[in-house]
Amino acid sequence: MATLKKVKLSNEKELHSIIEKELDALEEGLELLQYEFATSKGIPDFLCVDSGGRLVIIEVKVGEDENILFQALRYYSEISKIKYVVANMFPDKKIKPELEPRIILISERFSDDLRRLATLVTPEVELYEYAVLQDKDGKMGIYFHQVTIPKIEELPPAPPSFDELENYITDEKLREAYKIAISSIESIADDIEKYPTRSYVGFRFRGRLIGYVYPHRKSFDVGTTVLDENGRVIEDSFIRVEEPETDISDILEKIRRNYEILKQRR
Repeated sequence: MATLKKVKLSNEKELHSIIEKELDALEEGLELLQYEFATSKGIPDFLCVDSGGRLVIIEVKVGEDENILFQALRYYSEISKIKYVVANMFPDKKIKPELEPRIILISERFSDDLRRLATLVTPEVELYEYAVLQDKDGKMGIYFHQVTIPKIEELPPAPPSFDELENYITDEKLREAYKIAISSIESIADDIEKYPTRSYVGFRFRGRLIGYVYPHRKSFDVGTTVLDENGRVIEDSFIRVEEPETDISDILEKIRRNYEILKQRR
C-alpha cells in the first residue's frame, strides 16, 4: 500500500512546476496557453483555456496572501480587454473570445475574509486550496480542494430610466450637451440600439458595445472600446466633458468606425 506524506513548500516556482504538470488534477480538459503571460497590468502565473473554450487566469500563492484577489482582478481587467488578441495568438486552441475569462486562485489556505470578498466581485472567482503529497520514492503530486463560497443570487435592480440618468447631471447646460451627445450617437445609424444601465447609457450593434455616455454630477464621459479591422478590442478611449462647448467629434468618429467595422464583418 502506497504511503503518502504532506509536503510543505516554501518555493513558489517549485509549486508552479508541480501545478503545470498536473493541471488535469485541477480541472479535466484545462490546457496551458502560456506560463507567466505578460500583460500591461502584470504577469499572471498561468493563462489557460478550458474545455469549453473560455480563457482561464490562474494565480498561485504558496501560503495565505490577501493580495491575490486584487492581483487576479487586475489581470482579468487586461485579459478581458485583449481576449480577441489572445485568441489570435493561439489559433489552434479553439478559444472562444466572446466568452468572459474565468479566474482561479490557488493557495494553501484562504482567509475567511478573502473567501467572503470573492463572492462580492464580478467576475466569479474560484478558490482552490492545495496540498502537495510525496510518496516513499520522493515523487510529488498535488491535491486540490475547492473552497469557493457560492454567491447568493439576487434579482438585479432595474436600471434607471434615460431621464433619470440625464437628470443626474446637475448643470442645465451640461445636460443639454449630454442630450446632444446621445443624439449624435443615435444618428450614426438606425440599427444602433440604445439601452440604459445602472450607471450609463450604452449603444450596441449586433450585441457588441460600440459606445457609451456616462453621466456624473458635474460632467459626463463619452467613450468607446476601439476595435481593429477584425473587430478585436485595441484600447479604451473616452473624453470627459466638463464644459458644454467641449469638442467630442473625435470620439464620435471612433464610435462610427466601430459601427462600420462590425457592419462589414457580417
